[in-house]
Amino acid sequence: LAVAGVRISTAILNCGNKKTSMQANREQSTPRFMKLRQIFQIYTRGTISSSVFNLLTTSVGAGTLSLPYAFSQGGLLFSGVVFFLVLLISIIVGLMLYSTKSYCQELYPGMDAAGYEDIAVAAFGTVGRIVVLVILVVFLVLCLVAYMIYTRDQLDLVLQYVVVKTGNIPDCSVFTNCAVLVTLAFIPLFPFTLLRDLTPMQFTSALSFLGVTFTAVAMTIRAVQLHGSPAFKPQPIQLYPTSVIGAITCVSYSSLCFLCHFNILPLQKELYHPTRARMTMVVVVSLVTAYLLYSTVVFSGYFTFYNNINEDILTNYDFDDLLITAARIAIFFTLLFCYPVLLHPTRSSINRLVMTIKDLLDTPPSSEDTPLLPGMPGIQGYHGYPHQASLHQKVPPFVWVCETWMIFGSTFLAASYVPNVGYVWNFVGSIGGTVLLYIFPSAAFLCLRYKLHVARSKPQRKCSSICKDLVAMAILIVGLCLLVVENYSAVNDIINTAHDPLSLCSQLACVKSSIFIA
Repeated sequence: LAVAGVRISTAILNCGNKKTSMQANREQSTPRFMKLRQIFQIYTRGTISSSVFNLLTTSVGAGTLSLPYAFSQGGLLFSGVVFFLVLLISIIVGLMLYSTKSYCQELYPGMDAAGYEDIAVAAFGTVGRIVVLVILVVFLVLCLVAYMIYTRDQLDLVLQYVVVKTGNIPDCSVFTNCAVLVTLAFIPLFPFTLLRDLTPMQFTSALSFLGVTFTAVAMTIRAVQLHGSPAFKPQPIQLYPTSVIGAITCVSYSSLCFLCHFNILPLQKELYHPTRARMTMVVVVSLVTAYLLYSTVVFSGYFTFYNNINEDILTNYDFDDLLITAARIAIFFTLLFCYPVLLHPTRSSINRLVMTIKDLLDTPPSSEDTPLLPGMPGIQGYHGYPHQASLHQKVPPFVWVCETWMIFGSTFLAASYVPNVGYVWNFVGSIGGTVLLYIFPSAAFLCLRYKLHVARSKPQRKCSSICKDLVAMAILIVGLCLLVVENYSAVNDIINTAHDPLSLCSQLACVKSSIFIA
């Protein structure tokens, strides 16, 4: 802050001392606050620190609450090794995406890969883009359901705390009804989901990070107090998973915590002087910071409850704990205001998917070899990312409202009927952690490198290039194996109803919360 203040002050002085007559006339016609705003943006937007914060807030979210459960299932030693390996793979994939974008630009001059969709088009064509959009829609919808369930559980415990403190403990409270909780939480928020511009919701990134940080601090305080208590009796520590399902759960949840790679390429466009070294610093610093924050939550939660941990760690604490109640309120508002932000890309992905399919069906067969961009033959139906403003203009207001109600209604019903977040989070991890983190980036990387090798007149196969191919191939194989076993584990949990005993409220029925069960 001191360095930034000195730079801003110096820039203001320079602007006042060194100016031509034309600059003086321009400054007289420009309000002073506009000049200060422009100078402030020069030193704040596109910096490494701002990019690190944006990428960090993308990765840190509701998955933090389920990470201690993953360590309890996988064992402390096994989970620690897996968590560190996932961190390394996430960093490698982040750098791999930067190389993939450069391959796209070399193969198709004039193409500016802005995200997963553009890379899918360059590597696999329009069909690849459709597949990626379908996966993104499914992943985002499941995340919306998980966010609703997390919010419902936090609100349940907060309301129970209020009811108990007032001295009125009903034998069967209406606040234990899942549908009532979701209605109370999200119906007042529905107008925010209709926003076409998310500028008023920019504070949610900082709110999310602050909420998770406050929760980590509160859990650490409780863990230190527990171990300092004379009545504390240490429990045996589980180092390894007791079952294959436990190991799969650990890998699935760990992979999901570092999933922020779909935001790397947009950040690369905003970063000032986006060299490979600067992008490497952004990716490494943000992911390592998230790793340290996650480790704080994991160890404070694990050494408080050891192997008896729920999918939502905050549900393990007593409902009358004031500090943890404050953390629940912080997480509640974080998830509540993050829901419209997450719904916005979900709706945009659905619209882009519909438009892509429509363009593909409307394209005549005779135009297969017609390049849609200079130097991009063979990429059919590609028009690049539609700008948000143009995309919003294409969608009529009635359709926009209907899409919002459809997404909101489906996630509302799912959150009302699903008794525990573990059912949803398993599928989120199997889809997001495997397809979006392991399979797609490595497959696109290998495909584009092969196309580039064929296109070059004198292809060079250095030892470093072979090592890159081997690493990408290993990540791809690991992702394919995890996709099979994690989806099997998710389906098996639903069949065996493994998470039902941990639910706080039942399916649309007024029942006692687990707080009041003797």
